[in-house]
Amino acid sequence: EVEIIDAWLEDLRSVGYQFPPIIKPSSKLSSTAVKQKRAAICATGITECISEAWTTTYINLRQRLHGEIDTFLFLSSSLKRGPVPLATRLKQARLYMNSTVTILYEDRDINPGIPPTCNPEFQLPKHALIPVPNYFQQLWSLNECYDLVREYEQRFNIRYQLLIRSRIDTLNRMPETFERDGIHNVNKTIIVPPHRYFSGIDDGFALGPIELMSHYMKRWLSFRQCPPDRNFHPETYLKNYLNRFTNVTIDHTISGAADAIPHGHKNCH
Repeated sequence: EVEIIDAWLEDLRSVGYQFPPIIKPSSKLSSTAVKQKRAAICATGITECISEAWTTTYINLRQRLHGEIDTFLFLSSSLKRGPVPLATRLKQARLYMNSTVTILYEDRDINPGIPPTCNPEFQLPKHALIPVPNYFQQLWSLNECYDLVREYEQRFNIRYQLLIRSRIDTLNRMPETFERDGIHNVNKTIIVPPHRYFSGIDDGFALGPIELMSHYMKRWLSFRQCPPDRNFHPETYLKNYLNRFTNVTIDHTISGAADAIPHGHKNCH
């Protein structure tokens, strides 16, 4: 077969045929082919509350941003017990139709790599006790979901302008629109809700430019360095970390984890 092809090519050359040049696509052409989308949503937490909370939150977000939005559900399936059977909750997550990608995962043993000499402090005096292992799982899932979104961008030649971080079990208060100018311009700053009880940041919701949101979503990796005050309390650490590395604006018209819907008999789990 190779000899036949060589003979055929030689015949073409003998009659003066000019083979067309091989043209490589320019970087300009490839860059214009990137599809721009308004936002990607990372919804994390335990596999629960799809119909009770997330369906409404998703609709509210779509009504307050202009353009295409993709949703990435990154949910833990490790809560086995509860009034609502795990199989039912998993089925609800799998049947949810407005998800671009749905990841259901089992919690695993994780270690953020806090230096052994750090003596970290996760609690604030006279405030709610922080379940540290759950906190680690939360930060790990944010890191993984952000990486998932960026990998999806690269694989499908998409560019998201914004990234939204939301919990799956929260009915957030929101302004009439997120398309605003001034200090609440979501194209220039990370918008976060205030904490209800002290001067930290509620860590249940945030949105902003996808590059800036890397500081929010990937702070799991920052635990490898001990802060001077050794304070790893979730909302306090988040506020200090964002103020150090990026633009962040507290918006008193939105809420986060403080507005998680009631959990109990026949509710979510």
